[in-house]
Amino acid sequence: MIRMAQKYERVLAAVDGSKGAETALKRAVEIVKRNHTKLDVLRVLDLNSLEYGGAGIALDGERIYKIEQANEEYMQKLKHSLIENGLGEEQVKVHLRFGNPKVVVVDDFQPEYQNDLIVVGSTGKNFIERLVVGSVASYITRNAACDVLMARPDKK
Repeated sequence: MIRMAQKYERVLAAVDGSKGAETALKRAVEIVKRNHTKLDVLRVLDLNSLEYGGAGIALDGERIYKIEQANEEYMQKLKHSLIENGLGEEQVKVHLRFGNPKVVVVDDFQPEYQNDLIVVGSTGKNFIERLVVGSVASYITRNAACDVLMARPDKK
């Protein structure tokens, strides 16, 4: 169990579908429940990344729309699951943004929503992707204007 003396008012969990992000969300929920506070769950889609078309594959409007719809549906299911697991509907908001995850989290979202804690997974990319684009979590840790908790996956 995480023990923190700081009382956070608005927690941001950045998710990307990785195991690390699942752990980050779990830790964020624990903090939100303990502090009786609000949770923002943010997923940032980088259409320039390899998974969406960086290898010279152009994304047309229809593909982008389908990607957005699938991710909106995923985020709504995630919100419903969080509510079923004890968070109040007024406590949790889900958000979907497009852009570079580093920039969106640090420069756009956190200042806009005034989050005083960001919870990120220790890694969401494989080794090669980290070498090429850098770790989003490391960037957030170094550049965020608030506290950052880097959650490591549970060892079993």
